[in-house]
Amino acid sequence: MRTLRALGDCKYREVILGILNMNILYKYCDQLGIVKILGSLELKLPYISEVNDPLECSAFLYCPNDKSAMKARYFSVLAHRNMLPSADYEQKLENGEIHKILENSQRELQKHWNQQKGCLLSVSKTAQNTVMWAHYTDKHKGVVIGIDFDSIFPDKNRVRGILMDPVDYSEQRPKVNILTDISLEKFQKVLSTKSVDWSYEKEFRTIFLVDDLEKLQEQRLSCLRDFRGKQTWFLRLNPDSIREIIFGLYTEENLKSDIRKLIERPELQHVRLYQAEESETYTLNLVEIKK
Repeated sequence: MRTLRALGDCKYREVILGILNMNILYKYCDQLGIVKILGSLELKLPYISEVNDPLECSAFLYCPNDKSAMKARYFSVLAHRNMLPSADYEQKLENGEIHKILENSQRELQKHWNQQKGCLLSVSKTAQNTVMWAHYTDKHKGVVIGIDFDSIFPDKNRVRGILMDPVDYSEQRPKVNILTDISLEKFQKVLSTKSVDWSYEKEFRTIFLVDDLEKLQEQRLSCLRDFRGKQTWFLRLNPDSIREIIFGLYTEENLKSDIRKLIERPELQHVRLYQAEESETYTLNLVEIKK
């Protein structure tokens, strides 16, 4: 996963003129969510700590019984906090107290980062998974929206697209040695790995640093505003990036009518409509329909 990068680095990429292929990925939406997205042309970016799985983006921390390495790491943590070691630090090293201090420090750092420093944009490679329709679209009453992430920002901007990366699914949580594993690569591994139990989602994601979102805000490509009493980041969408809307098996006619009205606006008239239908398997068929 490409994250923690400055604007203009490989997290963001230019779209080469003349290439017609689109990088369409799918966002499952409940009934209220799709109306908000189409009405505002914005995507909500939750903080990482708001994900469903409490173990997601959270490493399994361990500390080898290496007294010399523990001492060095302990001194490094204290220096970062502008603190001096206590007079009895040797005793604390022997009785395991420093071990606990280092583990708790790393755990608190991880928690703080997930709650305040990183936001998550998560989508799927597929729009046909019945389980995801059940979980994320009000039991097939909502819709799925197809977004071209190569043109998510308007043409006038220096960067047009976001590089979305596939999630790695594993039976084991990423392990972090709190004495030595402090590299960017290890952190990226933690952020891009989920339990194999979630593999049906075929998720693609990217992580935004709040610092990056503030830079995007200067270009009017993101905004920070109140959402249910909490300051929340939103990514502003280029209307051209919205390519498809797929109605669920049980999407009600009044919601379909509202969506049709929203995409009558000049900037959204290119959007194609599809209807999810049953098939002889447990994968839905998607049939294009008239507006």
